[in-house]
Amino acid sequence: MSGDRFNYYLKMILNSGLEEYALISEQLENDSSISQDEAEELERLIKRYMSVYNRYNLKVINRQTGEEEMPPQTMIDNFGETSDFIENASLYGLQWKVYSPKGSFENSPVQRWYYNQHIASILNSVLADVVPGRVKNYFDIPPWVMGTLHAPGTLYLPLSELATLAISRRLIPDWDYLVKMGLPREMVDSIRAANLGSKL
Repeated sequence: MSGDRFNYYLKMILNSGLEEYALISEQLENDSSISQDEAEELERLIKRYMSVYNRYNLKVINRQTGEEEMPPQTMIDNFGETSDFIENASLYGLQWKVYSPKGSFENSPVQRWYYNQHIASILNSVLADVVPGRVKNYFDIPPWVMGTLHAPGTLYLPLSELATLAISRRLIPDWDYLVKMGLPREMVDSIRAANLGSKL
């Protein structure tokens, strides 16, 4: 593997920090001047460097909110520029921010994601033991980035499946427990009746 473009990316990866790897990866996906094999080799290198950071339990603090989070996943930067903000919507008596996938994520089976930070924090707490990879902020991550370099340790499952799994494993007693923890009754009933997990 040789070539100016490959060496350019190689130098970028070697001289970059954790917060820049996602951007480099996105550039790789959209760069037709390097071969598929070269792109895969560079992606492997990025993953290896990221695993070094993860091994030391690196904490990422959002400068604007002061909260700890996994990169990239804030409303401020549209979740690492992986998402387009569409609108604010009212659903189940709550205000939601609605997003769609951006760039290389546009072929995702999930095309609209409804995000409410308060609801996400409840779900992150209540369903922590059943989310794939046990990612602590699972419900703060757009579904189209799960299983990619942006969120490699997890994959997307609809909320209804996760709640059903938690009940079957006796981690929560029943659907009403979600209401007791702060989710609107109408929302819980809708999730139960029809698979609306892709909205959350």
